[in-house]
Amino acid sequence: MLSRLIQLRWPIPVLVLVAIAAAVAYAIASASSGGDTLVIYNGRSHYGDETVFTEFSEQTGIKIELRGGTGPELFERLRREGDDTPADVLVTTDLANLWRAEEAGILRSGTTSPALEANVPAELRDPQLGWWALTTRVRVPVVSTERVPEGAVTSYDDLGDPRFRGRTCLRTSSNEYNQSFVADRIAKDGLEATRALLESWMANNPRIINSDGELLAVMAGGGCDVGLVNHYYLGRALAENPDFPVAPAWPDQDGRGAHANVSGAGVVTWSDQAEDAVKLLEWLTSAEAQQEIVQGSEFPANPAAKPAPHIEDWADVKLDPIAADEAGPLLADAIELMLEVGWR
Repeated sequence: MLSRLIQLRWPIPVLVLVAIAAAVAYAIASASSGGDTLVIYNGRSHYGDETVFTEFSEQTGIKIELRGGTGPELFERLRREGDDTPADVLVTTDLANLWRAEEAGILRSGTTSPALEANVPAELRDPQLGWWALTTRVRVPVVSTERVPEGAVTSYDDLGDPRFRGRTCLRTSSNEYNQSFVADRIAKDGLEATRALLESWMANNPRIINSDGELLAVMAGGGCDVGLVNHYYLGRALAENPDFPVAPAWPDQDGRGAHANVSGAGVVTWSDQAEDAVKLLEWLTSAEAQQEIVQGSEFPANPAAKPAPHIEDWADVKLDPIAADEAGPLLADAIELMLEVGWR
């Protein structure tokens, strides 16, 4: 085009402006499409995993761009963008976010490879192969080591024990981890049994707190004696202070085990770099990358990786993996039930 304009003897300033406009248009088009860069919507951006993505780029030569946000924020962004999204990979936390993304057609089903199947056990992957787990996180009762006798809490039912009335802390009902926990209980125990469980918790007049980290701080300060958190929050507190006065009370170890949720990743439906996206999933689920990811106290999805040294004695806990294909459709029922029983 530019050579044609020169042949037509356009003034040089005009030709310069045309060249600049063309360059800007190309840059905008490249930015909106992602160009040759693998664009990752990363819901784990606050977990300190950036290094593992950088290592992937260094090892493969594949350029990456990380765009952070919470799980719900990234879901809404992808839903709005649709096939105009620059995203190639969604990395997010909690079954609720993974299930909603798949239901909305955001994740590409049937994504698999021999490496992925070797890295991730069947119970930690989507039955439709839209997502693959990166880590396991356990929703576990926790107790004050200063005010609760050892062995006093051995099940989720014990959070409803009247002796803890006015001494219980729970995170809000709007929290996705709690919603997934309740949906899983409905799937496995039925609606009425789950209602009875939650009503017993509410009868203890729990103090409602906005985050797991804040809940642990309140417990350490004497504000409550028992609570419910994702295990890695406690793992991090203990890594910083081995004398932190809160301990996990692993539930149902003689029964089904402790409720285990996941963080996971999948290829975005509209990605035009699916091959490179799968390579990223293979890397994130490899034993090498997993060993780095779990330094934040989560459990690895790949059984060849080991938990971080400061929680290695938690490795043998009996887990009850969330029933992804059954609990997902019950999330709305879970939220309704939580509100019905007065869980704010």
